[in-house]
Amino acid sequence: MAGACLDAGTFRSVMGAFPSGVTVVTTLGTDGGPLGVTCSATCSVSLDPPLLLVCLNRNSRVLGALVDRAQFIVNFLRDSRENTSSLFASSTTDRFASAVWQPSRRAGLPLLAADSIAHAECEVVGVIDAGDHTIVVGAAVDGNVHEEAIGPLLYWRRRYGRWPAEDDTRTVALTLAAEG
Repeated sequence: MAGACLDAGTFRSVMGAFPSGVTVVTTLGTDGGPLGVTCSATCSVSLDPPLLLVCLNRNSRVLGALVDRAQFIVNFLRDSRENTSSLFASSTTDRFASAVWQPSRRAGLPLLAADSIAHAECEVVGVIDAGDHTIVVGAAVDGNVHEEAIGPLLYWRRRYGRWPAEDDTRTVALTLAAEG
């Protein structure tokens, strides 16, 4: 590295100032059992072809299974699913013992439909080591938006939050007043 880097605490605070959506990345292990982990480092990469990326800790057993299988699902969590996020971020060994899931229609991967506003089923097209994490690039081969969901679960400054509902007339009025 070219120079001194920020200390971990300051870097965490800086990045915590940027709100992000919350996802749970899922796949199947070598034994066919479901695996998943909470991930807030998810973003789109390309529209043509449709690519996205997730960043997972290098020591994650989910990462190893995901790379071996070369398939995963990104479940974009819906509002009020803090418990789901916390479960998949925990050190609990069998996270799926208390999670409701169904096999995806394409590859039978764990889909958290009741907890998600959308999902993208991906095939791995690239893996890049980056510090203590690994960037996994996936080609979206299937997916859907779950229209009945109200909004996304957000994470900001180590707390969960929600996106203001568009049909909340008070919020819309305040936004329009602020915009002039």
